[in-house]
Amino acid sequence: MTHRLLAAAAFMLVTTATSWADTQGVPNVKTPDPDKVAVQMEDTLEDIQEFTVEQKNDAMRTARHALDDLDRQITLLQSEIDSGWKELSQQARLDKQSAMAALKEQRAELETRYQALQQAGADNWEAAKVKFSQGWEAAKQSWQALNAPVAEGTDNPEEH
Repeated sequence: MTHRLLAAAAFMLVTTATSWADTQGVPNVKTPDPDKVAVQMEDTLEDIQEFTVEQKNDAMRTARHALDDLDRQITLLQSEIDSGWKELSQQARLDKQSAMAALKEQRAELETRYQALQQAGADNWEAAKVKFSQGWEAAKQSWQALNAPVAEGTDNPEEH
């Protein structure tokens, strides 16, 4: 028993050290792939639109999972922006701040629409799905705007 426990601890130590070594001392944190996230958002939108009121529980699980994933992606992207802040021009900084604020606003609105979807019954299920879908589409557009290439400017603070 003691040997198994020791072997398991050694294995955990090796795998943790390996993953940290691969990222130069930082735990294995993945940067979101903007294209992959956009595709996932589109797939989620299509999935939710297909659910009937009889499948409401499945729809809510799918939507909640997608919202939680979007929150994780926003956090990762915010970290990426923060880590590259010094390399951005003043205009790029303003653009990123504005785009992030818009995305967070869309995300808050999406939560409201999620709650309306959750409370919808047979009489207003389709309308609630449409509103949620519109909110999801707006969040997707905000995500894409935030991930648009940064315009190269000459007002980089490091150059002055």
